[in-house]
Amino acid sequence: MATLEAPAVARALYDSLVQTLDANGAAAQLDEVITAFVELVRGSGPRDAEVTSAVEVDPAQHEAIMQQLRAKYGAGLEIRFTVDASILGGLVIRVGDKVLDDSVRSRLAAVQQRMLVS
Repeated sequence: MATLEAPAVARALYDSLVQTLDANGAAAQLDEVITAFVELVRGSGPRDAEVTSAVEVDPAQHEAIMQQLRAKYGAGLEIRFTVDASILGGLVIRVGDKVLDDSVRSRLAAVQQRMLVS
Protein backbone atom coordinates (compact mmCIF):
# COMPACT_ATOMS: atom_id res chain seq x y z
CA MET A 1 0.00 0.00 0.00
CA ALA A 2 1.38 3.41 -0.95
CA THR A 3 2.20 5.96 1.74
CA LEU A 4 0.54 9.32 1.17
CA GLU A 5 2.31 12.57 1.98
CA ALA A 6 0.20 14.51 4.50
CA PRO A 7 0.79 17.92 2.85
CA ALA A 8 -0.28 16.58 -0.55
CA VAL A 9 -3.43 15.03 0.92
CA ALA A 10 -4.23 18.25 2.80
CA ARG A 11 -3.82 20.27 -0.41
CA ALA A 12 -6.11 17.89 -2.33
CA LEU A 13 -8.77 18.09 0.40
CA TYR A 14 -8.52 21.88 0.47
CA ASP A 15 -8.79 22.19 -3.30
CA SER A 16 -11.78 19.83 -3.36
CA LEU A 17 -13.47 21.77 -0.56
CA VAL A 18 -12.97 25.10 -2.34
CA GLN A 19 -14.36 23.65 -5.59
CA THR A 20 -17.40 22.21 -3.80
CA LEU A 21 -18.14 25.50 -2.02
CA ASP A 22 -17.72 27.45 -5.29
CA ALA A 23 -20.03 25.05 -7.14
CA ASN A 24 -22.68 25.56 -4.47
CA GLY A 25 -22.31 29.34 -4.25
CA ALA A 26 -20.94 29.12 -0.73
CA ALA A 27 -17.31 30.24 -1.20
CA ALA A 28 -17.75 32.89 1.51
CA GLN A 29 -18.27 30.13 4.08
CA LEU A 30 -14.77 28.64 3.69
CA ASP A 31 -13.49 29.79 7.12
CA GLU A 32 -16.64 28.56 8.87
CA VAL A 33 -16.45 25.16 7.16
CA ILE A 34 -12.76 24.77 8.01
CA THR A 35 -13.47 25.60 11.66
CA ALA A 36 -16.27 23.00 11.73
CA PHE A 37 -13.98 20.45 10.07
CA VAL A 38 -11.24 20.99 12.67
CA GLU A 39 -13.81 20.57 15.48
CA LEU A 40 -15.05 17.37 13.84
CA VAL A 41 -11.52 15.96 13.60
CA ARG A 42 -10.74 16.87 17.21
CA GLY A 43 -13.96 15.34 18.47
CA SER A 44 -16.16 16.56 21.26
CA GLY A 45 -13.82 15.59 24.10
CA PRO A 46 -11.22 17.72 25.82
CA ARG A 47 -8.89 19.64 23.56
CA ASP A 48 -6.14 20.66 25.95
CA ALA A 49 -3.94 18.80 28.39
CA GLU A 50 -1.15 19.82 30.69
CA VAL A 51 1.48 17.43 31.99
CA THR A 52 3.50 18.73 34.93
CA SER A 53 6.67 17.03 36.12
CA ALA A 54 9.31 17.91 38.70
CA VAL A 55 12.05 17.70 36.04
CA GLU A 56 12.09 17.68 32.25
CA VAL A 57 10.82 14.38 30.87
CA ASP A 58 13.15 12.68 28.41
CA PRO A 59 12.10 12.44 24.75
CA ALA A 60 11.00 8.79 25.00
CA GLN A 61 8.77 9.52 28.02
CA HIS A 62 7.46 12.65 26.28
CA GLU A 63 6.43 10.62 23.23
CA ALA A 64 4.92 7.79 25.31
CA ILE A 65 2.81 10.23 27.36
CA MET A 66 1.60 12.00 24.21
CA GLN A 67 0.66 8.69 22.55
CA GLN A 68 -1.24 7.45 25.60
CA LEU A 69 -3.18 10.69 26.08
CA ARG A 70 -4.04 11.01 22.39
CA ALA A 71 -5.09 7.36 22.24
CA LYS A 72 -7.52 8.01 25.08
CA TYR A 73 -8.74 11.54 24.25
CA GLY A 74 -8.20 11.87 20.49
CA ALA A 75 -5.46 12.81 18.08
CA GLY A 76 -6.40 16.50 18.21
CA LEU A 77 -5.49 16.82 21.89
CA GLU A 78 -3.05 19.69 22.42
CA ILE A 79 -0.57 18.68 25.12
CA ARG A 80 1.62 21.14 26.99
CA PHE A 81 4.49 19.99 29.20
CA THR A 82 5.57 22.09 32.18
CA VAL A 83 8.11 21.70 34.95
CA ASP A 84 7.30 22.46 38.61
CA ALA A 85 9.97 21.33 41.07
CA SER A 86 7.52 21.77 43.97
CA ILE A 87 5.73 18.51 43.07
CA LEU A 88 9.01 16.74 44.02
CA GLY A 89 8.49 13.83 41.60
CA GLY A 90 5.87 11.97 39.60
CA LEU A 91 3.37 13.67 37.32
CA VAL A 92 0.27 15.81 37.50
CA ILE A 93 -1.85 15.41 34.37
CA ARG A 94 -4.80 17.72 33.66
CA VAL A 95 -7.09 16.89 30.74
CA GLY A 96 -10.15 19.08 30.51
CA ASP A 97 -11.69 19.07 33.99
CA LYS A 98 -9.98 15.81 35.03
CA VAL A 99 -6.81 15.75 37.13
CA LEU A 100 -4.56 12.78 37.80
CA ASP A 101 -2.19 13.81 40.58
CA ASP A 102 0.47 11.16 41.03
CA SER A 103 3.04 13.56 42.42
CA VAL A 104 5.27 12.84 45.39
CA ARG A 105 3.89 16.00 47.01
CA SER A 106 0.31 14.67 46.93
CA ARG A 107 1.38 11.25 48.19
CA LEU A 108 3.22 12.86 51.12
CA ALA A 109 0.17 15.00 51.89
CA ALA A 110 -2.03 11.88 51.92
CA VAL A 111 0.34 10.13 54.34
CA GLN A 112 0.38 13.21 56.57
CA GLN A 113 -3.43 13.34 56.53
CA ARG A 114 -3.69 9.66 57.50
CA MET A 115 -1.25 10.22 60.36
CA LEU A 116 -3.30 13.13 61.68
CA VAL A 117 -6.54 11.13 61.58
CA SER A 118 -5.08 8.09 63.38
